[in-house]
Amino acid sequence: MTLLEIRELTVGVVTDDTERELVRELSLDLGRGRTLCVVGESGSGKTVTALSIIRLLEFVAPVRTRGEIAVDGVDVTKLPADAMRAYRGPRIGMIFQEALDSLNPSRRVGGQLAEAYREPGSLPGQAARRGSPLRKRADAKARRLLTEVGLTDTDRVLRLYPHQMSGGMQQRVMIALALMADPDLLIADEPTTALDVTTQAEILTLFDRVRRDHGTACVFITHDMGVAAQVADRIAVMYRGRLVEVGSRDEVLTRPRHPYTRALLGCVPQLGVSRRDGFPTISPALLESAMAGEATEAVETRPLKPRPERAPEGPPLTITAVSKVYGRKGRRVAAVRDVSLDIAPGEFFGLVGESGSGKSTLGRLVTALEPPASGTITFGAHGITPAGLIGDERAFRRRVQLIFQDPQSSLDPRHTAARIIAEPLKELTPLRGAELDRRVAELIDEVGLPSDAAGKLPSQLSGGQRQRVSIARAIAAGPELIVADEPTSALDVSVQGQVLNLLLDLRRTRTLSLLFITHNLSLVLSVADRVGVMYRGELIETGTPDEIRLAPRHEYTRRLLAANPDLPALPHTGSTRP
Repeated sequence: MTLLEIRELTVGVVTDDTERELVRELSLDLGRGRTLCVVGESGSGKTVTALSIIRLLEFVAPVRTRGEIAVDGVDVTKLPADAMRAYRGPRIGMIFQEALDSLNPSRRVGGQLAEAYREPGSLPGQAARRGSPLRKRADAKARRLLTEVGLTDTDRVLRLYPHQMSGGMQQRVMIALALMADPDLLIADEPTTALDVTTQAEILTLFDRVRRDHGTACVFITHDMGVAAQVADRIAVMYRGRLVEVGSRDEVLTRPRHPYTRALLGCVPQLGVSRRDGFPTISPALLESAMAGEATEAVETRPLKPRPERAPEGPPLTITAVSKVYGRKGRRVAAVRDVSLDIAPGEFFGLVGESGSGKSTLGRLVTALEPPASGTITFGAHGITPAGLIGDERAFRRRVQLIFQDPQSSLDPRHTAARIIAEPLKELTPLRGAELDRRVAELIDEVGLPSDAAGKLPSQLSGGQRQRVSIARAIAAGPELIVADEPTSALDVSVQGQVLNLLLDLRRTRTLSLLFITHNLSLVLSVADRVGVMYRGELIETGTPDEIRLAPRHEYTRRLLAANPDLPALPHTGSTRP
């Protein structure tokens, strides 16, 4: 029986006298107890569709909605505000992408769960009143749901504030929160994007079990085809605001009809498929031709720059028995424990592990942003010890640079791209005036940005363009080692391929070693020369990608491989796995 029907939905944002359409003539339906995954890249209209169903978009933008969104036969687009408020929670629940941003930072978990509890005839938030019979029933349900989502220490969890929980715990609380009012329809907007692979697997398994136990229908928004393969009954693919394909999970994943769907699948990193000679990316020109029937595929793998004939020169990175401890006596946490590692000149070393494993902490130690508690790090004439950096700091910053995870927060929002790229040149090199401007223009061209990007602010650039600015800033002073901390985690799969191709090209044209930190196991195994696995602060295993994939020695590495979301066989891509 159909629960959700969307017919000819068009959503436009009104600016001045014009209207920009974000979703165009979308038609979908969803049966009770089923899961529909809506996939597509950033800007495809996925989240706009989700927010339109629950009518939250109207609170953040002047929108004009045409068409019909019927939930159990009632068109919610025509409901007055008070009636729609009664639908949110009991009829339609929502799990947002960033759990920490969505939970109230000033209230304990118990109060937030109780506030979401509803009974027939009760008012929104009425159950939050302490001492009432309604609050007692709300607390009992909160404990039951927390247990269902795997947080069995309910007394402790109910007393916690959101910032006191890990990312996985926060997302589990968000699932419990969305189920407090027993909604018929659950909307999940990228609920696992920021999670590491093992936590993601746990949350997806939990989400599917809880949804089935409660008989809840779900619209699951994601850009990860591996996630869609794991949770979907049906998959809908969106491109530039339009629905281009919809079908059962197996139909879409193994027999895709639309060129864009085939292109998305062709760009997904796969275990056992090497991408050291370049990642496939979606070509807009080829896609337009394919959609017009003039081409068959929209994916291209551009050849990388030629490999240098001579062996890379430069110093190795040597990490010897390094540890890092936070906190004071009685509350000390060892973030990194006795790690030793060598990275050769020109080597691409991938470092994987779940959140809290110590990956990013090790990256900060290598870049001398923090001193180790014990041990030493050596790079050429420079050393890093518990006493700090040994050697000239400006020379070290020229030789070692860092690419941050989130370019949105690591780029100054008030500075243009050209000024951001010029900053390390001003601080670390003698370039000034026309020579400085010429070098900035060369860097903008080297990282594949259009020339007009120089005068734009970060907010005026796409996610992929912002990350290219970050890379240009990192390579500006000519470093020999770059630590890249999750540089592609927030990017769509095709843009991810573009950024990786850029890093691979830079390795071939410069003497450049890379310490690439990520939780994407498929990605790092397809591109790295060697891979290290961190777990609870320890480097538990290192090896070539094939050694890690085919003969893992540590139980945690085997768990990582088992938890990695993977696609079924893809006959249309020509990918093969040994």
